This record gives sequence, C-alpha cells and structure tokens, in this order.
Amino acid sequence: MERVGLIGAGAIGLGFVERLRLAGIVPTVYDVDPAARDRACEAGARIATSAAAAARAATIIDVVVRTDQDVLDCMLAADGILAGAAADTLVLLHSTIHPDTTRQVAATAAERAVHVLDACMVGVPDKARAGEEIFLLGGPDDLVERARRHLLLLGSEVVHFGPLTSGNVAKIVKNSLTGVQTLMVAEASRFAAAGGLSESAFDELLHLFRRTPPAPRAASVATSNPRGGQNMFGKDLPLAAQLAGELGLDLPLTQHAAEVGLSRLEQEKGG
Repeated sequence: MERVGLIGAGAIGLGFVERLRLAGIVPTVYDVDPAARDRACEAGARIATSAAAAARAATIIDVVVRTDQDVLDCMLAADGILAGAAADTLVLLHSTIHPDTTRQVAATAAERAVHVLDACMVGVPDKARAGEEIFLLGGPDDLVERARRHLLLLGSEVVHFGPLTSGNVAKIVKNSLTGVQTLMVAEASRFAAAGGLSESAFDELLHLFRRTPPAPRAASVATSNPRGGQNMFGKDLPLAAQLAGELGLDLPLTQHAAEVGLSRLEQEKGG
C-alpha cells in the first residue's frame, strides 16, 4: 500500500485527510499555516515539520495548494517536496495551474527520478468530504493507473485526458465554460426581469434549459466553427441583442455572441 503525503490542509486537503482516514490510511501532512496543521492533526493525520519531511514519509503525495507560485514553492524550495522525496515517488498536482508550471516541476522532478502527474480536481470542499471529487489527469498510462487506485479513495471518478498537462488544460477549459455560463446566467436574469419575467418564471426557464441537450460543439477542434445554424446565429442572437438594447440593458456577452454568430455565418457563406 502507498504511504501518503499531503501538502496543503485547507478545506479540500482536510477533506482528503478525512477520506483517507475512512480508508484506514494515516497521511503525513504539511501546511505552512499552523492552524491548518492543527486541524489536520485533529482529523487524524501525522504532521510533518516541512514539505520535505512529509515527502520522506511518503510514496505518493497529494499537492493541494492554491497558486502556481505555491506549487513551485512547495515543490522546489530548499525544504520542499523534491528535497525529501525518494526515487519513484509519485507527486499528484491537484491545483488549477498553468501547464508550464507542471512542465517545470516535472522536469526538475525527473532529474531525481520522481514522477509528476497533473491531477486537477473538480468539486468544492463538500464534495471532497463526501468522496465525490472528479480528477482530470495528464500523464503516461502506467502512472495514471498507479494514481487511479489512490485517487478513487478520495473521489468518485478519474478521467485520463492524455499526456502530461492534459489535465491542466481540461480543468482550465472546464473553468472557462463555467465562468462564462455564470456570467451569462447573471446577464440573462437581468434580461428576463427587464422583459417582465418573475424570478420564479426565470427559475423555471433555467430548469427547462437544463433538460435540453447542450448546443452542438464545433465541427472539429481544428476549425472551431460552432454549428449554431442560420436561425440561431442569423436571427435569434441578433434579436436578443436588439431587444436588450431596446430595454436599455448593457449585456456585453449577449451583444458579443450576436456579433460573433453573424461573423461565423459570413465566414461559412464566404467559404
């Protein structure tokens, strides 16, 4: 059985400690925040004095820190993971970070025969505590299979997207979709209210929308031309932008979508 180290005992990291303890595993944990270390200790973890010390006690390490710089610090510092990790240790980078950060860390780790995978997470802290995180992985098949056994103790699903950094890209794309959808729903709620729909009517509209299939994706990744059709791009989106203007609303996403849709149609006609 793998000996587990965990760097970062915030809300999600603490959820992982709880999942591991349910599986009968006592992880060795380090966090720069003493209060986070105390909470991890109360949850049943062993506490290390540094990331290097946690790495020395582990064969597989979950890195659950927030930013690119946090990842670089806990991996590459004098008392970081690579200062303590033995050869063949597997490090799982769970943070939403730039692919270049993953490549830098993996290249440095490879000099010490330490393995690195990007294993980005989808799920809020409540999902971590419930064992419902989804992991988006990038890396070679053999390491992914090694990681899968461990990650299914923490979450519900492991999806392998391709080589190293594929998980980073998948997570960033997923977050871009979520971000745009969040902004668009906020814009749409203003639109609905200005047009006379009640909050309950708008909620019902969202419920109906969730039951419909998603919009067709691009014909291919290479062309990135969405198939919205003459009605959607040539009529419906421009109509939405027109009505929003008549209602005195500033809805930049709606306006931009209308402009992009018309541009796509013109490109198709020209092609």
